[in-house]
Parts: sequence; C-alpha cells; structure tokens
Amino acid sequence: MRKPLGHNGGPPLDTDPPRLPDAACCARCRHWRAPSEREESDYRAYQMGVIRRRVAEPSGACDRVMLRPGGPIAFAGTKGRSRCYNFEAKPEPVYESRYGQAFVTIYENGRVVWQGRKGEEPTEYRQGELF
Repeated sequence: MRKPLGHNGGPPLDTDPPRLPDAACCARCRHWRAPSEREESDYRAYQMGVIRRRVAEPSGACDRVMLRPGGPIAFAGTKGRSRCYNFEAKPEPVYESRYGQAFVTIYENGRVVWQGRKGEEPTEYRQGELF
C-alpha cells in the first residue's frame, strides 16, 4: 500500500510523546551514585547559614543517563533532583523489626560464651526449636 503524499514515514502524529514516570528523579534511581556525605553536609550547612562560604549543590554521577526517549545512553554528573528516561526505581529497603526481642547471654562454666538477640544464637545453644 502506498503512503499518502507528503508522508515521510515517521511515527503517527496522534500518539502521545513518552512521559517520564512520576517521582522519577536521580536520587531514587538504582543507577545513580550519590555525592559524598561531606559534600551534602557542607551544602546543608550553607543553606542554613551556619557557614558563610559559598558551597555548590552537590552532584552525583550516573553512567546510564538517557535524555530523550530512545536516545543514546551516556555518563553524566547529575543532581539528585535531575530526571532521565532510563529511570529504574531502587528496591525498597527491608526493615527488620527488632522491637520486643529479648537480649540473651549464654554462660558456660561461669564465663560468657555468647551475647545477642533471641533467635540469633548459635545452633548448638538453641533449645526446643524446630527448623
């Protein structure tokens, strides 16, 4: 089938352009390497007025920046609030609840052999638990 006159073979014009995901910033991306803690603390101190010398906003680095959909992937220094089309969210950290766990001390012949939280003791000292 022949294309209509004036059609250059590009994508259809009635489609929406690709959009960045909501909350897709470098600070939340798994590819981004954050700046040092020292740079961040100096910048926070400057913003609060604790220090008078001017401090630039810290920038991290990413080796997988894609500035346009389907474009090349490149290395770039980026701020935590920067965005790109190659965003992959970091996995959520798993927090283990330790509230309410007992602290255990194991003695042998009057000497402390092991100290720690209940359930973490070595297997030879566990009593009555099935695995």
